[in-house]
Amino acid sequence: MEHLNWGMATPEAYNNVTKEALHVLNVHFIGDLNRTRVVKFVCARVFHFHRHLPEGSSQRVVFDLRGQLVSNRNLESARQTLVQEAADRGIQVSVEFLTN
Repeated sequence: MEHLNWGMATPEAYNNVTKEALHVLNVHFIGDLNRTRVVKFVCARVFHFHRHLPEGSSQRVVFDLRGQLVSNRNLESARQTLVQEAADRGIQVSVEFLTN
C-alpha cells in the first residue's frame, strides 16, 4: 500500500478509559468500485492512526450508510476485509454500519 503523508491523526473521539479511537464515515458505498475505494481508504486511515494513538489502543469504525441500499453480504465482506487487514498488522479494529 502506498504511503500517504496525512500528518497528525485526529479521530472523531478518543476514549481514554477504553483506549478506543472512533472514526465516523459517511461514504458512498453503492457499487463494487466505490466499496473497494472506501475500504482501501479506511484501511490506510486505520494504519495511519495506529502510529499516532497511545500504545494498546483499538479503533472503532462506524459507517453511516443511512439512505443507501447495500446488501448484508457486501457489508460483511467490507467488515471482514477491514478487520483482517488491521489484524495482519497487529491492529484491533471493530466495524459497524448505520443503516435504515
